[in-house]
Amino acid sequence: MGPAEIREVSSRRMTALKARSSERPEADGDQVTWAAGTQLLARAVSLILYLRERDEPVTVSELAGALQIPVNTAYRLVRTLELGGLVDRSHRPYVSLGLRFMDLGLAKQRQVTRELAPVAQPVLEALTADTGETSLLLMPTGARAICILAVEPSRAIRLSYQPGHVLPLYAGASGKVMLPWVSEQLIETALAQGEGQVLAGGGRLTASAIKADLKAIRACGHCVTHDELDAGASAVAAPVFTRSGQIFASVSVAGPTSGFTEARLPALIDRVVAAAGEIARGLSKSWSGEAT
Repeated sequence: MGPAEIREVSSRRMTALKARSSERPEADGDQVTWAAGTQLLARAVSLILYLRERDEPVTVSELAGALQIPVNTAYRLVRTLELGGLVDRSHRPYVSLGLRFMDLGLAKQRQVTRELAPVAQPVLEALTADTGETSLLLMPTGARAICILAVEPSRAIRLSYQPGHVLPLYAGASGKVMLPWVSEQLIETALAQGEGQVLAGGGRLTASAIKADLKAIRACGHCVTHDELDAGASAVAAPVFTRSGQIFASVSVAGPTSGFTEARLPALIDRVVAAAGEIARGLSKSWSGEAT
C-alpha cells in the first residue's frame, strides 16, 4: 500500500470516527457524548440518567426507543446494570433505578458535607441572618446543578431549592450564574434543554435569550432572576471559583419577590458576592495542603 492509499484509508477512518462521535441519544434530560471506544459506557450512563429523568418505571422497549438503540442492546445494558444493583427489574417488564443508588447517594452526601459544610455552612447562616432570605450553595453536575446546602429563615416559603434537588442551568439564578463558565459542550446542552421551556411566571425561554443572560453574567459577575423556577420567588446568585479559576459552585439568596425590590437589590448583590468570595477563600485554605 503506497503513501496515497494510506492517507486515503486514514481519512476514511477519521471520517467514520467523527460520525460516530457526533451521535447523541434523543432522550430528554442530560445527554452523554458517544465517543469512539466508550459508546457502551455512554449508553449505560444515558440509560441511568433517562431513568432518573422519567422518575417512573419504564419497559426495555421504551428505553431503547428513547435512547435510539436496538432493543437487544438495551436488554444487555439493563442486565449488566442489574448485576451491580444500579437498575431494578423486580417488577418485570418494568425497569427502574436500583436501590444501590441510595447507598451511593448517601456516601456522596457524607463526602460533600465533610468537605464543604465546615467552610460554607457558617457563611450561609450569616447570609440568611443578614438578609432574612434562604441561602443556598449549589454545584454543577453535568448540564444541571444540584443543591448541596440550604439555610432557611423562620418565615421560609417552599422553594425548588432543597438539598439534593437537581435543577437546570438554563433558569434560576443559582444555576444560571454557573453556566457561563462550564464547557462549551455543556452550554450547548443547556441551551437545547432550555429552548421552549415555560418559566414559572409564564414566559417562554429561547436559546438567544439564555445566551444574552450569559453575556450579562460574564460582564457583571452575578445573576438576578424573578419568577423563573418558582412563581412569586426571586433570587440573587454569585459564582464560586477554585484557585485555578474553574467554576466550583454558586452562592445565592432566594425568597418572595416582594423582598427583592429595585431599591434593595444592590445591597443583596453585594452581600451575596461577598459571601461567594468568602467561601472561595475558605475552600482555598482548606485545599492548600492538597496536591495540585
